[in-house]
Amino acid sequence: MQASLSATETPAQVGVRIGIDVGGTFTKGVALALDGEVLAISQVPTTHAHDQGVAAGVLEALDQVLAALPPKTPVLLVAHSTTQATNALLEGDTAHIGILTLGEGQDERRIRKVTQAPSGLRAEWAFVAVDRPDFAAQIQVVLGGWQQLGVSAVAVSEAFGVDDPARERQAGELVRAVGLPVTLGSDLSGSYGLEMRTVSAAINASILPTMLRTARHVRAAVGTRLPGVPLLIMRGDGGAASLQAFEETPLHTVVSGPAASLGGAIMRGALMDGVFFEVGGTSTNVGAIKDGRPVLNYMTVLGAPTGLRAADIRIAGVAGGSLIRLGRKRIEEVGPRSAHIAGLGYASFALPEALTGARLTEISLPGSPLGGYAVLDVPSGQRYAITPTCAANALGAIGENGRAYGYPQSARLALTLLGVHLGASLTQAATAVLEASAEKLVRLVQDLAREYGLQGTPLYGGGGAASVLGPVIARRLGVPFQAVANADVISSIGAALAVIRVERERTVTRQDPTIADLLERDVLDEAVRLGADPASLRVETEYLAAEGRLRAVAVGAHPLSARTRVLGGDELSAQARLVLGDGAKLIFGGPYHSLFTARVETRGLLRRRVQHPAVVLDQHGVRLLRFGNAVVLVGRPSEVLPGLAPYLGTATAPQVAVLSATRLRDYAHLHDPGTLTEHLRGSLRLESQVALIVRQE
Repeated sequence: MQASLSATETPAQVGVRIGIDVGGTFTKGVALALDGEVLAISQVPTTHAHDQGVAAGVLEALDQVLAALPPKTPVLLVAHSTTQATNALLEGDTAHIGILTLGEGQDERRIRKVTQAPSGLRAEWAFVAVDRPDFAAQIQVVLGGWQQLGVSAVAVSEAFGVDDPARERQAGELVRAVGLPVTLGSDLSGSYGLEMRTVSAAINASILPTMLRTARHVRAAVGTRLPGVPLLIMRGDGGAASLQAFEETPLHTVVSGPAASLGGAIMRGALMDGVFFEVGGTSTNVGAIKDGRPVLNYMTVLGAPTGLRAADIRIAGVAGGSLIRLGRKRIEEVGPRSAHIAGLGYASFALPEALTGARLTEISLPGSPLGGYAVLDVPSGQRYAITPTCAANALGAIGENGRAYGYPQSARLALTLLGVHLGASLTQAATAVLEASAEKLVRLVQDLAREYGLQGTPLYGGGGAASVLGPVIARRLGVPFQAVANADVISSIGAALAVIRVERERTVTRQDPTIADLLERDVLDEAVRLGADPASLRVETEYLAAEGRLRAVAVGAHPLSARTRVLGGDELSAQARLVLGDGAKLIFGGPYHSLFTARVETRGLLRRRVQHPAVVLDQHGVRLLRFGNAVVLVGRPSEVLPGLAPYLGTATAPQVAVLSATRLRDYAHLHDPGTLTEHLRGSLRLESQVALIVRQE
């Protein structure tokens, strides 16, 4: 059931959603009203060194948000992104694991060659033949030996386990029976490729013990404050899952923080195409947006390819807290070393009187072969870093309400001293810092835009310094720039707005509608298991012929996370007009989606051109699907499917989407006309009324 504010209700009476982002430097929380208004914000240092790890910071950020809300405000859900999995892998906080491989006895030598642990993991290896009668006894012997060696988690992977995972599941139950956490290769990927599935399972198993401890702390912390309130975890693909899913497959949460920012920017600003960057304290994340969705790619972890997809995030070692490395009368580089890692305060955050008698000096840092980092020495013995944030404050580029706003007098003193070293004015020195900072990001943005065909599209910015570096980057690229609303907490907003997302792949030799239908049902069932409202689900099926993969993706909202304000008919029409122009008309609607089309005529020198663009909006006005030119057929499946025939006259079928009363299906990549038709007949056989949307070139 959806909810909206009545004329007499306040956000505090109806309820809020809380999003918390665990960043490398700060943990930030927000409380969102049902209409998306930010009601409260918190920010605390991330508690990496605490006995409870980052969970302590999550609790502190949650407490601050709750304290800022009116008493007894209903909380609908808490969702958070986390760096825990990423940090565990980067810092080597991984478990001693066992890799249990299964297969026919005659294949042991071949299986051994392709199932070794990735470099950097402590691992034991064993093979158990599935064609021997003592299968279970063999596994129990292996597990007994591993426990003596201190193995604390197990990865199980079987040759061709995606076809029949029964043996993997049996082995998994035996592992759990001795008290060890386990990862099954077939649970992480449905694609052939024993090496890839085994590597993915091994990496996931290696962080299971750490993630289980974190999950216990987070569950206890949130449960104490908000008993019974749903707790979701952001995934690297921009979706969310239950805490139980986090405990089973924490590898899915790698890059969940950047994915939350990317998703928050898309939903907050209804963004369609462009490149998004978020400036943190230590690094900047850059991702791509295409057709209103984050661009995903397969993850490489510990130098090994995995079968998991996540937001394609590029990371630059430059951010608001980066240190400035000097050459002779010039800036050599900004970053990758940062004030946070070096244990230095920002000059712009120091009280002006604390900088009395300051002088510019250059230092070296432990672990860095390069010296020349610019800092301020003061008579008290304190040292302060000169950073891009200081440069922005010196130029007056950060408003007084900005979270990166410091003491302008302190910032100007720091940049004046830097200018003296460079033989430049304060303004010239500050501008040079920002230009050098932008240089690394310009190359990243260019590469990402070129790779995904996004040249010339807008640049969007998040993070505290987005409004400072964004215009510099955009000017050098010749594209428009827009800072997203609430840029400094956009990752927390993305967590609060998170949706459930499930993706599965199968290796196939051809487009088989039976397999596609089974895979579609599989992702829908899994999305419901992870907490999605069945009525909100939409599913997309994609066939990648070159790779021999069939992919299905289900996306849906948590029953409570979906309770933002539902737009009325006039408001939905207004949103459609923003996309299609004043001629937008409602063609088909249900409780969750609305399909609008328009007639657009353009006149050239010799002829005129008529197109019929189409857009599908959800009940909150979010654009789910947009075609520049489409044919729409509305009616019973038996009536509309024959009408598709004239558009299947070539060897490749057009892009087709189907809207029913409760679900949006996108068959964009089912290219074979016969397979597409057969799949539509099977999928729509129980629908009473549908709108068939056929994309036209």
